[in-house]
Amino acid sequence: TSNTFSKNNSTRFIAIGHLYPIMNEDQKLNKFANKINDYNPDYIFILGDSGLEDKKIFNKYKKIFKAKLFFSPGEQEIKKSSENYKKNVGYFNLLIEEKDSRFILLNSSEKLETVKKNLNNLLKNDFENGPTIILTNHRIWDDTLLSKKPLQHDKSYYFKDIYPLIKGKVDFIFAGNGKRQYFRDLEDRLNYGKQNVNVIHWLDKVGD
Repeated sequence: TSNTFSKNNSTRFIAIGHLYPIMNEDQKLNKFANKINDYNPDYIFILGDSGLEDKKIFNKYKKIFKAKLFFSPGEQEIKKSSENYKKNVGYFNLLIEEKDSRFILLNSSEKLETVKKNLNNLLKNDFENGPTIILTNHRIWDDTLLSKKPLQHDKSYYFKDIYPLIKGKVDFIFAGNGKRQYFRDLEDRLNYGKQNVNVIHWLDKVGD
């Protein structure tokens, strides 16, 4: 899925995730990249489960996407090789401050204590010039699907444990993971997640 947030003369970005079904199909991937590039964003954020631990795939993304490219890890990359992911990307969490927006790339596959520590560090300074946006793999605002342990398909912590840390500091959260478990209207005829054919945009609002 992809999302854009922009105003006239403001920072433009596109967030995408779950590229693994097409990451080895160059024709489809190039067509997708061309469409993304046509929007001429300042930033492109790839939010996990996209083969980011694979140097060949990672270099392919760097070549075909024309904007500044940044990443948040999914549980797939971390489980396959967190070491290779770190070598390719260079970070697991990152803060980016633009003239009119602040982006926080968050590793949502960690255990609660680590996620809280990272959020406290990334949000320790106020930002008054525009929105603060968290970009992550898991839907950290949703408690309907939980994993028992970190590094699984869904987060392993409750939103109530995170919300006090971000309340009044974060304006938007974008996640690369979809809620395909609640959309079972497509027949099981593919060997990968149905969210990649039946596109899902899940929107929720909490507080401000």
